[in-house]
Amino acid sequence: KQSLYFGNTNEVENTLSYSLPPKPPLGAKDIRFAGDTKLCPTGECVIEVMNNGHPLLVECDIKNGEIWELVDESGKVFVCEGVQVLEQRSVSDTFILRKSTTTVPAAFALSPAYPNPFNPVTTIQFSIPIVQTRHAVSIQIYDITGKLVGTLVDEELKPGHHTIQWNASGFSSGVYFVRLQSGDFSKSQKLILLK
Repeated sequence: KQSLYFGNTNEVENTLSYSLPPKPPLGAKDIRFAGDTKLCPTGECVIEVMNNGHPLLVECDIKNGEIWELVDESGKVFVCEGVQVLEQRSVSDTFILRKSTTTVPAAFALSPAYPNPFNPVTTIQFSIPIVQTRHAVSIQIYDITGKLVGTLVDEELKPGHHTIQWNASGFSSGVYFVRLQSGDFSKSQKLILLK
């Protein structure tokens, strides 16, 4: 098990103490930042991995609410959070660890749908913050009597800003409600379908 350090490195006094000896011969297991170090002092660094092509178990512990991403050699992006298994294609691989440029919302939010009134498609935007315990997010549509008539989303979503559309072409004109729920958070808003 090897720990790598990144993020708020202003508190680091002696960067030389994070230096590593030269890489071991091929066949050994090793993980480090390029430059033979276990410290990433910038917002983007290359991670060099030797693991004989076996899957790599990575545990990310982000302290300050920032979002960091891992990018594999094929360009696939993974949010660095919790424990993840990264597939390796060869004996020696590289990954890019970078600070995400996307901003993370501070709180759950359900923005006003647009257009509203609409016929027959409206766009719904919502925001998911970083929360300690991840919950499934549901976006549901109810009619004026409170009857559930549709579910647009019902899954665990990554923190960030999301957009979905509701195509109400199979519904009659009238008042509907869209409801965002995740854990203890719930917010609703009125939608008016005019045909």
